[in-house]
Amino acid sequence: MSTRNQFIQLENILGIKKIIIIEGNVDDIYLDNNNFVNIHKKIRSILESKKIDSKIFWDKIDGLKGQGIKDLILMPEKEKIEGESYDEIDELFSNKPENDQKDPNFKKPENFFALVRRNLNRDDDKKIVFVLDYSDFIFNDTQLLEEDRNNLISLSKTLKENQFRISRVSKTESSLILITKQLSQLPPRLYLNNPEVTTLTLPKPNRDERKSFIASIKNQIQVTDSDDKNFLENLTDTFEGWTLKEVLQFAKFTNNNEMLSFEKSLNKYKYGDKDSPWEDLNYEKLSNLKNELKSRVIGQDSAIDKVANVIYKAYTGLSGVAYSAKKTKPKGTLFFVGPTGVGKTELAKAIAKFVFNDEANLIRFDMSEYSQSNSDQKLIGAPPGYVGFEGGGQLTNAVKQKPFSVILFDEIEKADSSIFDKFLQILEDGRLTDNTGQTVSFTDSIIIFTSNIGSAHVTASSSPEVVSKQFMKFVEDFFTQDLGRPELLGRFGNNIIPFNFITDEKIKSKIIRQKLKPIQMAVYEKFHIQVHVDITDQLIAIILKEANEQRGGRDILNALEKQFVDPLSLFIFENQSTLKPGTKINAVINQNEINFVVKVG
Repeated sequence: MSTRNQFIQLENILGIKKIIIIEGNVDDIYLDNNNFVNIHKKIRSILESKKIDSKIFWDKIDGLKGQGIKDLILMPEKEKIEGESYDEIDELFSNKPENDQKDPNFKKPENFFALVRRNLNRDDDKKIVFVLDYSDFIFNDTQLLEEDRNNLISLSKTLKENQFRISRVSKTESSLILITKQLSQLPPRLYLNNPEVTTLTLPKPNRDERKSFIASIKNQIQVTDSDDKNFLENLTDTFEGWTLKEVLQFAKFTNNNEMLSFEKSLNKYKYGDKDSPWEDLNYEKLSNLKNELKSRVIGQDSAIDKVANVIYKAYTGLSGVAYSAKKTKPKGTLFFVGPTGVGKTELAKAIAKFVFNDEANLIRFDMSEYSQSNSDQKLIGAPPGYVGFEGGGQLTNAVKQKPFSVILFDEIEKADSSIFDKFLQILEDGRLTDNTGQTVSFTDSIIIFTSNIGSAHVTASSSPEVVSKQFMKFVEDFFTQDLGRPELLGRFGNNIIPFNFITDEKIKSKIIRQKLKPIQMAVYEKFHIQVHVDITDQLIAIILKEANEQRGGRDILNALEKQFVDPLSLFIFENQSTLKPGTKINAVINQNEINFVVKVG
């Protein structure tokens, strides 16, 4: 669907339908005879091409304006008093040119709707089109007031009083055009199941429309790389989802700020800062990517290798180019699946730290909190008139605040099915529209989904290859059979990354060694006491003796808590009066348990 086609449709049905509602992108500019004009001028141009006699525009502020106002019937014939002339219109417009007629007296909606009723079904051959702008503000948002009901009745009577005559089938009739940003702002009883009413939705400009407009103002976009042979194509793709007005505003921005590259200018325009974390990445830093991630997440080397490939593609600008030329998609999309407690969330944190320099740039959503119907409204915001509208959406608000971030949707199998429509839009278009109509971009983010699908049915004793295949099969079945959304599976492509159980004793030992250090540091920072531990195979075996491999690395931490932290905290509590700063404590093994003693000397 294109804006051009919608205006062609307006031209086609004008005079056929009594009421035409135009909604959507009504505040933009539109191509008209090699010029770009606002919606009033565009509609006026269409009315002129249709040879409409009276073109009347109305809103609550200015009242009536347009051409042919003096030809309107102001009141029914039976209300005129014999011997008196009703010359108000003549007085108002006798000295004004035809294209500059105004009547500020008709500012009340009830007066306007009464005027429409008298003129829309006239017996003469006058073709009249009324255009009511800002119709969003005519009716009460929450409930219809008495005045609103009367106006609706007046409109309904106008439609019902339209007499059908076989002799006039060949003639077009007068029409009323309502302009609104959202159809939902108008009372449904006005347009539902009414053959006299039709709705046209103006979309944001499509690629051809954007390209045509950008080509016309390309020389006004002041950036250092405007001579690039792909400049026009790059701008056209980058501005997907923008209105033409927004593109024009960006051009004005480049004319009034320092000249930078297009990407830096865009960052400065959108975020106030010309530098992007993505631009800070370089070969030297990326060459250490795998080591950095593997130092944070132990035992998932295969998964980390696949993650690294996704980040390399984002760095080189080749993310998703095999599927689409769009530059609006997220920088990377990952789907982590595997047992609980094996490092899926930790890896997401590590990616946020590496790419965006701070773990705080991880935005996490626990999808179990979005299991109820209509939970998608929590992400993008409640509709106008509903509780929570003013607060906006949790996801859209978070991305506005942190556009450079890792967005983690944890355990997505627990989400309501309505949420998956939003996921599809993010993955395909790289943007969402919130409840206020603002477009939120995910272009600079990494999207990560996690899932434990199949964990209860995959055994830790299987080989890593078998475990990987089994988890992949469970994911495929979930999207194709349980959810019935195979198209989502296709969007993830090769980025579904299985995590394995932690069964290797060396890896378990490495995890314990890694986690003991922060415990020692915590004790020293709080009590200024040193805890010395000889990490032997026997000590590790004692810690792991009750750990369940099926529950992943998290159960290793549970075991560490029980076998090491609990007795350590009890020892410190019972001996607090004698443990002075500088004291050293040794971990010792006694009867297959870990105990603690004060080191003497």
